Amino acid sequence: MSGDGRDPDGEQGGRAAALLRAFAGLTVKQHEVLRFVAENRTSKEIAWELGISESAVNQRIEGVRSRTGAPPRAELARVYRQYQQDHEPELEEACKPLPDKIPQVPAAAVAAQSGSQDALADKLALADAVTFTLTPPWQNERVGRVVPEVLDGAHAGLSRTAAMVAIAVGMLAIAMVGLGVAEALSNLF
Repeated sequence: MSGDGRDPDGEQGGRAAALLRAFAGLTVKQHEVLRFVAENRTSKEIAWELGISESAVNQRIEGVRSRTGAPPRAELARVYRQYQQDHEPELEEACKPLPDKIPQVPAAAVAAQSGSQDALADKLALADAVTFTLTPPWQNERVGRVVPEVLDGAHAGLSRTAAMVAIAVGMLAIAMVGLGVAEALSNLF
């Protein structure tokens, strides 16, 4: 007993017993995550092992914690290790790892199929290999330079800037002429 009249061992024992009872009602996925929690793995490591996101692992752990009275993760791991020892055969059946081979395809069918494919390949083999070279049509056309050589030489930056200024001045001149014509037409009527 502690100084305040409570029995910490009895309280811990009661809490552990409640946790053990709650573990029986968990889903297979929650058991799968708790198995790694019992090995003191981080959420990131568990996510990597199971091929799911870290947030999915945390959601499963929080789901367990909410069902079991929100114990700390370390206590959850300790009590789940005890649960694993007591219920080893049941957990092995529920958390079976995936087999190495695809369970839907029998091994004999795969072997028979591969043999028939080889026989078929021998029948359909070409005697001579033919090489094809394809060139896009635009590579055959000889088109002159798109950009004048003046704008693509040693002083290309300066030349291009001068060209842009000349184009802008030309557009301004055209706009001025257009406004002059519009004013002249408006004075006629």
